[in-house]
Amino acid sequence: MVRYPRPSVPARVFARLDPPGPHGSAAEVRTLAGAARRFLRHPRPPVLLGCVGTLAVLRVVRGPWRIRDTGVAVAAVAAQPFVEWSVHRILLHARPGGRLGSIGYQLAGYGHEQHHRDPTNLDTMFLRPREVISGTVAVAAPALLGPPWAATGALCLGMGALVYDWTHFLIHTRVPPRTAYYRRLWRGHRLHHYRNERYWLGVTSPLGDLALRTDPPRDAVALSPTARGRGTTAASRPAATPSAQFVRTAQCSGRAGDGQLRSGDARPPGSPVPVTGPGPG
Repeated sequence: MVRYPRPSVPARVFARLDPPGPHGSAAEVRTLAGAARRFLRHPRPPVLLGCVGTLAVLRVVRGPWRIRDTGVAVAAVAAQPFVEWSVHRILLHARPGGRLGSIGYQLAGYGHEQHHRDPTNLDTMFLRPREVISGTVAVAAPALLGPPWAATGALCLGMGALVYDWTHFLIHTRVPPRTAYYRRLWRGHRLHHYRNERYWLGVTSPLGDLALRTDPPRDAVALSPTARGRGTTAASRPAATPSAQFVRTAQCSGRAGDGQLRSGDARPPGSPVPVTGPGPG
């Protein structure tokens, strides 16, 4: 009889915090209140909320807010779009070719690939407790032992991750965009999934894409062969679940030459304008 080594204590803790599911589909969520409830009921976001709360407590115990803390917070907000862009492009879309690519693919690329195969599947939607807790431990030491502004920086990192996780989840639900800014984020991320995954890499801000020229007009970019999992085999492709059906109704959105949505583009869920033309291919 083969005896396998018992998992380590951290591995058992992470397994308990991150049960495998199934956890359903974001396409089942139609209201903002429903999105908040689903976000909190999923096992992963509460771990992130707890870690951000811990960093907030660390910042409070380090003393009063000073001018330097304001500078750190402003710098963190300014850097967020570019950090988000870099992580998305380099790490989440790492391919298993070359030494660095293989490491990135093992760390995050494979999991993100599963998200692209079934974008509304909540099993692969959120940041994992393993990375969240490890990152919190890494920044907690300088937050506690370094200058007070280091605790401010750590809190800003945690808040950035939380805003990213919530925004990313909300985009994949059927909650319709109600502001021009969020509509831009919503449209850009759908183009990323259903048009070409090398573009529209921002989730909480389009600034990184604008500055780094990855926000082209929809028709200027060819449909990627891996969009909606087209690079996978028929056996590994997700079945026609409600999630997959929602993907079909949310074909690529984007800007026509005049900046308007056209027939065949995705529209916000609940839009009264019918889709009368073909999809993007």
